[in-house]
Amino acid sequence: MNEKIIDSGKIDIIVDANENHSQLEGSKVGRPAHLPTATTRTTVYELSKVGTRHEDIAYMLSISDDTLRKYYKPQLEKGRIEANAVIAGTLYEKAKQGDTASMMFWLKTRAQWSEKHTTELTGEGGAPINIKVVTGIE
Repeated sequence: MNEKIIDSGKIDIIVDANENHSQLEGSKVGRPAHLPTATTRTTVYELSKVGTRHEDIAYMLSISDDTLRKYYKPQLEKGRIEANAVIAGTLYEKAKQGDTASMMFWLKTRAQWSEKHTTELTGEGGAPINIKVVTGIE
């Protein structure tokens, strides 16, 4: 399989340049097996650590989502964990500096705080409410 990788300092789509695949004698029908390279592993990691969707990463590599997860699971996981850690660190610092929205978000998600609204109903003058059940049978 001839694989052509275009690298110009930015992330480009990796092109499968295997022409005449169906004309090869004794070849199997379907796509050739995917072979991960150091370049594709780095690409997956870099895209994952900035929150790129798996579907989009697979598209960039011209592979299916399943193939991406099969061959690049460590890079996907590491990128996701690092991205979450960076954002969580920024949120934590803002909360420590007194940013009220960040503090509230942190407490709701990390300390499991919640805002609960309750409504109490009472009768006249605070007395209990009298409920009369009507059955229609006398």
